[in-house]
Amino acid sequence: MTVNAMTDTLNRQVLIDGATRLYAIIGDPIAQVKSPGVFNPRFAAAGLNTVKIPVHVRPERFEETVRGLMAIGNLDGMMVTVPYKARVIPLLDRVLPMAAKVGAVNAIRREPDGSWTGDMFDGRGLVRGLHERDIRLDGRRIMLIGAGGGGSAVAIAVADAGAAALTIFDVDPAKAEALAARAAKAYPACAVRAGAPAIDGHDMLINATPIGMAPGDGFPAPLDGLTADMLVVDIIMKPEVTPLLAHARSLGCVAFGGRVMLEGQAEEVARFFGIGGKP
Repeated sequence: MTVNAMTDTLNRQVLIDGATRLYAIIGDPIAQVKSPGVFNPRFAAAGLNTVKIPVHVRPERFEETVRGLMAIGNLDGMMVTVPYKARVIPLLDRVLPMAAKVGAVNAIRREPDGSWTGDMFDGRGLVRGLHERDIRLDGRRIMLIGAGGGGSAVAIAVADAGAAALTIFDVDPAKAEALAARAAKAYPACAVRAGAPAIDGHDMLINATPIGMAPGDGFPAPLDGLTADMLVVDIIMKPEVTPLLAHARSLGCVAFGGRVMLEGQAEEVARFFGIGGKP
């Protein structure tokens, strides 16, 4: 894109008037999200009078806040981040098959009749983002830390992508066991189990917990045995270099942060929202 084209795109992006359509991303916290910087240039490139904004939703007022957002006439959709990917489901009119399998959603849209539909793109986004970097998951043995909304999406997606084995750990063992049972039932060719966070026997490590976001956070689990041949992914968006990523890279591991997932899912989410154009 030329300098003049970039300037024109940015000029169109900042024009907001009474006809502007809105999208939001909701979460708690919200300062870490990067998707407005991905989608707003896309809106501008498509010539749409549309903007995406971050909205900090407090847990104690979640239902009333989200229902209020849904009642805004010019808000056409929302993305959902931690900790609300499962909690938002009861507020929706319909949940599409992938989201139903995962048990969480990360994107919801208003239909022409005013109803709301949800789907899940986190896991598919990660798989696509890695594929675009020539990394495939066929045959991999994956250690997944975290069985919440993001972890559930990742577990289903990597099993769908052909992983040979998947071990799931969560501080709540019941959550890990429930997710392992769902993934094993849906993908019997993948050896799925709940277990301790061990490096041995795995060639890929994925952190799908929020540990690493807050100053002073350490690792999401013990990393004894981590070696340079391990592929490491931390789906946290901010900071861009978490303690896990810094440690993995210091050992020579190929390691990716949350942007690989964000970029991978952007095209599919845009299609879900009916948005064209690339920045």
